[in-house]
Amino acid sequence: MKLKFSLQIILASVALLILVSPAFVHCQETKKPLEKVRLTVPAKSLTFVPYYFGKSQRLYEKEGIDLELIVMRPPIGVTALQAGEVDYSAAGGLSVRATMKGLPIRTIMFIQTRLSFSLIGQPGMVPARIKNVAVSGIGSLAHYAAITVMKRLGNEKVAYISTNTTGNSYTALLGKAADAVILTPPYTSMATLAGYADLGNTFDVRDLQGGLVTRTAHIQDHREQAKSMIRATLRSMDIIMKNEAEIVAYLQKDFGLEPKIATDTYKILKQVVNFDGDIEEPVFRSIIDKIRQESGMTAEIPADRLVDLSLLREARKR
Repeated sequence: MKLKFSLQIILASVALLILVSPAFVHCQETKKPLEKVRLTVPAKSLTFVPYYFGKSQRLYEKEGIDLELIVMRPPIGVTALQAGEVDYSAAGGLSVRATMKGLPIRTIMFIQTRLSFSLIGQPGMVPARIKNVAVSGIGSLAHYAAITVMKRLGNEKVAYISTNTTGNSYTALLGKAADAVILTPPYTSMATLAGYADLGNTFDVRDLQGGLVTRTAHIQDHREQAKSMIRATLRSMDIIMKNEAEIVAYLQKDFGLEPKIATDTYKILKQVVNFDGDIEEPVFRSIIDKIRQESGMTAEIPADRLVDLSLLREARKR
C-alpha cells in the first residue's frame, strides 16, 4: 500500500514538472495558430528591410502573426488593398496620395519619411551634360526625386525615361541607355563602388516613401492585429538601428550583397529609416500641402482623413 502511494506521488511530481517546464510551455504556446496577414511591398528593396528582417527574425510570429510579403507595383497593391484582397500595403507615399482622392484607407505608421533616392551618372558625367534620366515611373517618387536633384544641379532641361523598376534603371545605367538614373539602395552602392558618378541624393527631402497602410474598415475590425503589426515592425527597426554587424551580415545573406556594398547600404539606411514610426505634424502638413499643389487640389484635407497614428501610440505603451 505504501509503495503504491509513493508511486502515485512520484508520477504526480513528474507530471507537474513537465507542465511547468519551459519546453512544455513553449510547445503549448506554439500550438496556438498564427493569424495569416498579407502585406504588399513595391519591391524587395532596402526601403522595406524592416518587414523582411522582422519576418526572418520571427518578430511577427511573436505577435501571433504569420506575415506573407507579396511584391506588387504600388498602384496594383493599393487597388488590392482597397478590394480587401490583402490586409496591408507598405507603399506609404502612393497610399497617402490615394487617400487624398477619397480611398477609404489610412496610414498607421511611417517607416521612411526621408527619400532614399540618389542620382547616379555614367563615369565622368557632369550635370551640364545630362540629357536624359531614367526613373522607375513617370509621376512616381523616383521621378519627383530626379526633378529635385536636377533642379539643385541647375539643369532642368532633361528628358525622363520610365523603366518600370529600379532594377531596370540600374540595367539602363550599365547598358549606357541613359546619361543618369535614379537609384535606391543597394543599387546606389553597387553603382558608386563600381565607379559610376554620384551626382546627388534626396536623403534630406522629407516625403512618405514607406509605411504601413490599411483600410479604415480593417482598423475597426482588427485593431489589435494592426497594433501587433506595428509593434513587430518597431522592434525590427530598433534592432536595425542598434546592430550594424548583425544587419550587414543579414544584408549579405538575404539580399546577396557583397560585404562593401552591404556596409555602404547600411550607412544609407541609418540616414533614412524612420525608427520611431511617427512623423512631426508640421512636416506631415508641409508634405500634404506640396502634394496638393502638385495635383491641383485646392481644398484643405484634415490629417485624420489620411492617417491614424493612434494605433502607433497605443502600441508603444505596451
